Amino acid sequence: MRLFYLLFFIFVAFIITACTPKVPYGVVGGCYTSEDYENKPDAIFDPARAADKIVVDKSERKMYIYKDGELIKTFPVSLGANDYQGDKVKRGDKKTPVGEYTILNKRRHPIKYRAMTISYPNAKDRARAAKLGIDPGDMITIHGQPHWNADGHGDSYTLSKDWTDGCIALTNKDIDWLWGSVQPGTKIIIKR
Repeated sequence: MRLFYLLFFIFVAFIITACTPKVPYGVVGGCYTSEDYENKPDAIFDPARAADKIVVDKSERKMYIYKDGELIKTFPVSLGANDYQGDKVKRGDKKTPVGEYTILNKRRHPIKYRAMTISYPNAKDRARAAKLGIDPGDMITIHGQPHWNADGHGDSYTLSKDWTDGCIALTNKDIDWLWGSVQPGTKIIIKR
């Protein structure tokens, strides 16, 4: 019976830490609280810098933000842990999708700081998955850093590798800026 409980707690811990890079030795994890989101001037939506398109170039590991066809900001990103193996095809493959999507929503996240859900899978992704008889997955987001990197001290560590479950990770400072520049419905193109 003890083995059952041990395995159960390991399973729950695995689920909770999904889409989180391995914590460096000696670092304590945790969750974001409501105070962590307050007093972030960049995170307040500013119509003057409202972006109308996001482009993620997976080969460059960069995110480009456009307004009226003009590049206004560039960010480094981390991608899916298995992204080097190709593009997302099915649930759990830890790869970032390729295609044209939109931002569906913006939400605070206790583990990943802030998250913006993208409209993966689109019709093309669903058709490919149906043809292959597999589940394409869902809940691909643009998100921030795990709690242990809330202050950005580990940004060089987390941006040096791909570690997500297929999501696109930014530093918390960068996602605050994006949060204040993007609304649901914004177009996002993810390319190889």
